[in-house]
Amino acid sequence: MDHRRETPRPKHTSRGLDAALGGSRRRPLLWRLPLVAFLLAGLVCLKYLDGRLSGDYRRSASDLAIQADALIEAAVANQAASLHALEQMIAAAPSPVERRARLSVFGQTLLASRPEILRVMRLDDAGNVREAFPGQTANDDDVASENHFLVAETRSALDRARETLAPAVTGVLVLRHDTLGFVIYDPVIAHGRPAGYVGVSIAYAPLLRTLLTPRVQGRFGYRITDSAGRVLAVSPRYLDRSSGFATQRVALPGGTHWRLDVPIGVFQPRAARVVMWIVGLVSLFVVALLVLREDARAERIAMHSFNLELLSRDLLDANVRLEERAQQVNEANMAKSRFLANVSHELRTPLNAIVGYNALALSGLYGEVTPELRGAHDRIRTAADHLLRVLNDVLDLSKIEVGRMEVEAREVALEPLLKSVVSIVEPVAEAKDVRIDLVVARHLPSLVTDTRHVRQILMNLVTNAIKFTERGSVTIAATRGEGARSNMIAIAMEDTGIGIARSDLGRIFDEFEQVRPGGRGDSIVRGTGLGLTVSRKLARLLGGDVDVTSRIGTGSRFTLWLPIKSIGRRVTTPPEGIELGTTTRAEASTLESPVDEGHDGESAAVVHQGENPGVETTRRP
Repeated sequence: MDHRRETPRPKHTSRGLDAALGGSRRRPLLWRLPLVAFLLAGLVCLKYLDGRLSGDYRRSASDLAIQADALIEAAVANQAASLHALEQMIAAAPSPVERRARLSVFGQTLLASRPEILRVMRLDDAGNVREAFPGQTANDDDVASENHFLVAETRSALDRARETLAPAVTGVLVLRHDTLGFVIYDPVIAHGRPAGYVGVSIAYAPLLRTLLTPRVQGRFGYRITDSAGRVLAVSPRYLDRSSGFATQRVALPGGTHWRLDVPIGVFQPRAARVVMWIVGLVSLFVVALLVLREDARAERIAMHSFNLELLSRDLLDANVRLEERAQQVNEANMAKSRFLANVSHELRTPLNAIVGYNALALSGLYGEVTPELRGAHDRIRTAADHLLRVLNDVLDLSKIEVGRMEVEAREVALEPLLKSVVSIVEPVAEAKDVRIDLVVARHLPSLVTDTRHVRQILMNLVTNAIKFTERGSVTIAATRGEGARSNMIAIAMEDTGIGIARSDLGRIFDEFEQVRPGGRGDSIVRGTGLGLTVSRKLARLLGGDVDVTSRIGTGSRFTLWLPIKSIGRRVTTPPEGIELGTTTRAEASTLESPVDEGHDGESAAVVHQGENPGVETTRRP
């Protein structure tokens, strides 16, 4: 009878809930006005800060433009002052030879100290170049090889210099090697009138690179145009799209001027403004979210308080049902514990008695055993051993699943362990005319693992190999892993039996699965379908695994992987409420197949060196 009957909910519960919800919906929204005002104030502050950042950026661009203008004007003025000093020296020269020497020395000094200067020249009053440093060559195609009154840009500058008797600057010119630049002229005054000119040609690129790159180009671009609007220089960082310009007028000697434009990019400074807007909007959103969440929490608390008394009845009913379920779970756990304990003690005791009395009868203690009775006793012994193995597999599987399987890690030599396993199964193999070959690689390290579990795994795998091999051999090979498994030992059991289909490889490790189950009469031969399951679970408990490869008609190869150093002694704790009966080591030892006392495994072994000097082979006939 199911006592988990749901308690009917009173009708006034839903009516009270609806009334509470209706009241909450009708709550005025006046309390949200402060929140809206706060959000609007936050947006206004963000807009104000954004304007301040944009204004600071514009002021910074304007300040840099002013600094660049002052630098250019000072640099050109210094060039003009140096040229005027040269003019004074040439005007005071007593002879043409002295004039030429002064021009050479002064020109060499200027070219060495100022890389933007390309050439220093002396012109006569007709505009012809009389002397130049460095001297002209056949490949020179600049203004030094022409009459300067024949070029519009240079003629205009010469006329201004002659009229003002002061330095004058040309517009844009093509100088040596197609270099853009300009020329500064200063008239040489003799007897109160111009008797010639001195000039210096200057390239734009070196001059502006030296002056503007350290100050302007790191953050801003720039563009310089002459008075006619022709572009003299443009920096690589000059923006095609801009929201405005910081413009400065660069005054030059002789009354001409240049124009310096520093562009102000759209939405600059971008990084600072983006970060400010993101942080500000996220902060406002978080504040609004927290306020709304607190309001929702207050509403939920009010609703919970309102319905607390109404829900108490349902909670009491739920507690009753939970207690009933807990009692059922405890009863099931107790039943399972009692079953396992009874199986462990009640079944093992009579089975061990059967095996013991059967062995005494076969030994002739109760009298001579006729051949007919001996056959019956043999079948009794076989059936009892099979039943003990079934019981052992079931109990081992239960222990592993509930976490009570013990692991006692000790150092063990692998070869003696393998030889002991071979000596146990050897009589079964001889009865079927199946040869067992043992191959152990040299210099294998000792294992730190649970010997009892390893022996059980090996026994299961080797007996399976013998069972499904009608003729041929079973080879046991122990080697060390390679690559990622270099810290593991591989023990392969390879037979020449019937093999396993590819479609069956995925289920042979499942519980109670048998690839080729026979009829009910051969259950002793078939087994329980738990041997491989227990073997894999034990191997994984030790930190290893079991894998398989097989082909129909060729045979199978089961490989046991074991770490060189397994986990130390431990006993895992089962879930609460689960108990298992204890199994003594003496009881576990009775589950192993009996060993022929008259058979000496060591005397039957023939140890020899194979073709590989690093592998020791033990072959058993």
